[in-house]
Amino acid sequence: MEIQTTSEFQLIYPSFVLHKHWQMPDGFNDRLHALAAEDAEDNRIREAGDGRNVGDQTNHLGHLRHNFLIDRRDPAIAVLAQMVAAAVREYLQLAYGYDHTGEIAMMSDTFWQRRAARENVGINAHTHIQTDIVCTYYPRVVLNADCPETSLHRGAVRFYDPANVGKRLWPCNNPEAYVGGWYAVEPRTGSMLVFEGHVPHDSTYFDGEERMCIPVLCSLDLPNSHCKAGLSEILAHQAQGGSHGL
Repeated sequence: MEIQTTSEFQLIYPSFVLHKHWQMPDGFNDRLHALAAEDAEDNRIREAGDGRNVGDQTNHLGHLRHNFLIDRRDPAIAVLAQMVAAAVREYLQLAYGYDHTGEIAMMSDTFWQRRAARENVGINAHTHIQTDIVCTYYPRVVLNADCPETSLHRGAVRFYDPANVGKRLWPCNNPEAYVGGWYAVEPRTGSMLVFEGHVPHDSTYFDGEERMCIPVLCSLDLPNSHCKAGLSEILAHQAQGGSHGL
């Protein structure tokens, strides 16, 4: 017996990760690393009462909110910002077929982890829920020559299923989709990881001397973005039309 049927199959909760590797000219990564290391030290939390305090003083991941891309002036930072913009546009094209021509607002801080300071423990799981796209660049990753060939020792960045489905027990032979509890990428010097801010991610312990990562949080200027205004701006505007009050 033949029965006619139709099927529609749609990926309803996609999340994408772009691992882009830049072969930069000699000296670029060293210069960027020096700037980022200086920035990381200058913005470590010194006073718990500082209003820019993000995190706390009990670990090296606590820092002062600032913008590395603005606070430091150097040609290497200008190049980094252009690299980020290009990678974000490439991500949007690859993932969604969207050609973004608008502005990309960026802010960045730096995370310098060193074994000498017992900081080579990785980074806790987190999201950047208010950020459209995160673009993280690694100007220096130094692992031991005898570092085990496992992501748990090599500082892999792990991206978790935002739907929290976890590992399925049946095999996935669909080359267009990744199915698993997490997707791990081992960054190396020159790596740039691009992903959406809502995706949970962390990084593992790394068996090496140091790792510098420069996350850049990117917000897109889109024609259909919500038009928000602060209360003071709203009241000032409304006051032009007469007196108001409850």
